[in-house]
Amino acid sequence: MEPQQRSSRPDGFALGDTVGLLHGPTTDPDAERLVRATLTRAAVRTIVDGEAAVTIHLGGTGLDVRPAADLPAEGYVVAVGANHVVLDGVDARGTYHAALTFDELVQGNEVDGVEVRDWPTLRYRGSIEGFYGTPWSHADRLDHLDYLGAHRMNTYQYAPKDDAFHREQWRDPYPPDKLAELGELIERASRNKVDFTFALSPGLSIRYTSDEDYQALVAKFEALYELGVRVFNVPLDDIEYETWHCPEDAEKYGTGGGAAGTAQADLCNRVQREWIATKPDVAPLQMVPTEYYNVDESPYKQALRERMDPAVIVHWTGTAVVPEQITSAQAAAAKAVFGHDILIWDNYPVNDYAHGRILLAAYTGREPALAEQVVGVISNPMNQAAVSKLALYSFAEFGWKPAAYDAHASWHRAIAERAGGDEDTIRALEVFADLTTYDGMLHLANAPVLAGNLAAFRTTWEAGDLAGAIAGLEPYFEAIENAPAQLRAGLIDPAYADEADAWLDASFYWGQALRQALRVLEAQAEGNKSAVATARAEIRHLTDRAEAIRDIRVPHSNTHPRIGDGVADAFIAEVTSRVP
Repeated sequence: MEPQQRSSRPDGFALGDTVGLLHGPTTDPDAERLVRATLTRAAVRTIVDGEAAVTIHLGGTGLDVRPAADLPAEGYVVAVGANHVVLDGVDARGTYHAALTFDELVQGNEVDGVEVRDWPTLRYRGSIEGFYGTPWSHADRLDHLDYLGAHRMNTYQYAPKDDAFHREQWRDPYPPDKLAELGELIERASRNKVDFTFALSPGLSIRYTSDEDYQALVAKFEALYELGVRVFNVPLDDIEYETWHCPEDAEKYGTGGGAAGTAQADLCNRVQREWIATKPDVAPLQMVPTEYYNVDESPYKQALRERMDPAVIVHWTGTAVVPEQITSAQAAAAKAVFGHDILIWDNYPVNDYAHGRILLAAYTGREPALAEQVVGVISNPMNQAAVSKLALYSFAEFGWKPAAYDAHASWHRAIAERAGGDEDTIRALEVFADLTTYDGMLHLANAPVLAGNLAAFRTTWEAGDLAGAIAGLEPYFEAIENAPAQLRAGLIDPAYADEADAWLDASFYWGQALRQALRVLEAQAEGNKSAVATARAEIRHLTDRAEAIRDIRVPHSNTHPRIGDGVADAFIAEVTSRVP
């Protein structure tokens, strides 16, 4: 991740066998754990408390460099030179980030001379597990929190739509076993310097005038507060906000969007003023409005703007549920129309609406200058937690330094990370990702690289050189066919291949089917009708097998994996229609 400021020094050095560790005021056990792991990886045999031939100043200053004290929250300084390493944070989280940067700088037993001054641009960076369908497993969430922390993201919002205790049964306390799981997640988040945000979604049944319902809500919050949660969210999205759940609400608020906005403002005000304000260590309340997208003025938005406590942070998805673009001007308009700080809930790469698809395209269409208008950008990921890491990598880079964000360069770095730097695996993941780009919202062209290869093939074919056209195209079809095996063997995260299993299998069959389409053309050119019939039958067999595959997760279990659709299948249809 590119730091805000970096300069080289001429006095890098080898860490050697023994390193001393000096603790400063902003260190903590998590930062020390990271530093010790880095030193172990670097083959340092002895770590002593105090100075040594090589000394690390952890959470403190040294080396005559300007300290981190004047940096924004989470900022840090890393300085390496003259046998000293300074890892100084403006706060404990900053020192943790400094330790992460130190780990990136160490190559073998060597570390180059450098001075880094760095800080995040956006306050909230991370994810919200807010999708419909099969929720993540407990193991998925633990791993996800490790990933967020390793990439300097500071936010995880627990809001799975299919957790009954989050939504349908929001009044009911969590059972002890579920509460224990949440406690483990909260502890893991803290270890990774990630804020575990607990979201409770009461909108399907809440009675806004009911003190009993209010007490049930804050009791749920209180239980999570006792476990260590310090950030809370009241999502009121995806509900019929003109439907009241008791006559008292109708009598007090009346009808229409303005009435709903007033009721919701009253609820959020009470939570913010009567519960959160009594706890000085709790962040301002967040809420997800029912009108969570567009910037159109409405009675509902007016009510939130005029009545809701200004401390409350409002989630917003852009000018659509899944917008192709989010610009600075749009974000400024959202801030004005809602009258509150805006936190972008970005519905990418979420795929609960895109049945049969995993979304592996670059994170595009987000104007870096929108960071001047919002307090954060968080990702709503896929049903597939590990597969979502490809996009989350870019969310991390965008949130930290949006001014330097290059969507496609970030995408390539994300692929290289998932591949562990292995060139064969990088190429295989690029081929596979190209087949899974279309989402109908951000990315409207499917399999652009495959489509480009097919366009080149047609040009050569129509010029009368079928053999040359096939020779130019077949290696790419082979790459499609071989990519699944390479990814299963080469990806650094086995869960990635497990979650993408249905799509990998389908890609294998589609790659074979595309190659059989070339056999159809060769056989037709040779006048071999029997070979044409054999190849056509094999295409049907292979595509039938691809379309019989199902993922195990809802909603993708109800349809076959989409692989290069509109491109691969169109090419096969084109070939078979042109050959009698």
